[in-house]
Amino acid sequence: MNKICVIGLWHQGVVGAACLADLGCDVIAADQNEETIRLLQSGKAPIFEPGLEQLLQKSLQAGKLSFTSNLRAAVKGRAFVMIMFDTPVDENDQSDLSVIFSAINEIVPDLADDCVILVTAQVPVGTCELLEENIKKNNPSLRFTVAYSPENLQLGKAIDRFRNPPMRVIGSESKLALDKLESLLSVLGDQWERTSLRTAEMIKHALNGYLAVSLSFGNEIGNLCDMVGADGRRIAEILRTEPRVGTKAMLLPGLGFSGGTLARDMQTLRNLGHKYGMATPLLDGTWQSNEVHNGIITKKLRLLFKNLAGKRITVLGLTYKPDTSTLRRSISLAVIRELINEKAIVAAHDPRADRTEIFKALETNAADGKFRFEDDAYKAAHGAEVLILITGWNEYKSLDYAEIKSSMSGNLLIDANNLLNRTDIENLGFQYIGIGQGCKTASKNKKDKPL
Repeated sequence: MNKICVIGLWHQGVVGAACLADLGCDVIAADQNEETIRLLQSGKAPIFEPGLEQLLQKSLQAGKLSFTSNLRAAVKGRAFVMIMFDTPVDENDQSDLSVIFSAINEIVPDLADDCVILVTAQVPVGTCELLEENIKKNNPSLRFTVAYSPENLQLGKAIDRFRNPPMRVIGSESKLALDKLESLLSVLGDQWERTSLRTAEMIKHALNGYLAVSLSFGNEIGNLCDMVGADGRRIAEILRTEPRVGTKAMLLPGLGFSGGTLARDMQTLRNLGHKYGMATPLLDGTWQSNEVHNGIITKKLRLLFKNLAGKRITVLGLTYKPDTSTLRRSISLAVIRELINEKAIVAAHDPRADRTEIFKALETNAADGKFRFEDDAYKAAHGAEVLILITGWNEYKSLDYAEIKSSMSGNLLIDANNLLNRTDIENLGFQYIGIGQGCKTASKNKKDKPL
């Protein structure tokens, strides 16, 4: 039986530990956060992911999975140590590697000889070599290998993506380590691509950079479609039929990317260009395009209203994506902050977001009257002049919008991810504005100002 230690327990690490245990591995999972460990030991996940708690409880009951805050004890006798932190980023989307180096420095004295340390955390290219140097410096006699595999995490689909990774890559300078890892990871599929350590690290940056460029291109086309009255969604659907584009190309207009995933790797690539004196005009332009595009909601509102002070606005959907409870660098929260700064009165609803975390992130409280959070979407929408749908939760598709319309004081609905059927919503009496659908924003100050 493969003995594995997983270090770093948030979305990636918890899913990875639970899945590996369910596939028959003997897994000890460790994290320095004792509150997180207590939660996991009771069979509860610190974040929401469909099916995760059931998987945790199954593996705990089978005795295949255990949790501890003692990192040194966790790695003893383990042939594989997986570094699976969700790497933190700062406000500029720069990776903060301190938690990873701290964990490595803590476990060095107790690592087993001939262990393979597999890093799947998102780290800048060259990080694994620095980790290797740290380990050698602190434990010169240890025989070990560092390897890297770009993770395939997708929030809301994390379990399936871990079990069936679409991109199977392992990188190391040691053939023996690659052989060991391919044998271990064969439970997740065969035919793993083998690369050097730096190539594997760079693959993750390249993938997310490519996705960011595609997403921004689709959004810019969508914005132009709104100017001329064309349907950006149909354009994307038809472009996907072209083999050189591909059926899953990220071209559908909507909101842009935010921090923590694509943004982190975009910043890493731009930093590499700066470090080596190479211009990165495509990446720089994509970054600028995305920042401009993510202000599209408030820009539309400013065209419609002379100012937003006192406007009652409700936002549905706060999490980073549907089917997760993660709020980190959420576009919704950025929009709400901007609305509050413009003195709008904001209400919000989300089916999974934590109320305490929301108020903390917004640096406000229920008493100041600037923002309120409702556990019921209908209550959140009551009295609103404007309703904004941001996170595309499925349950928002099935709300009774006739009832919502009757309780609102206005009729404007902005659908930031084109979740709803435009014709159906307009038939209920809403003024509907999507993104990239050819919806023109009629300004009260300027005649038919398209956006």
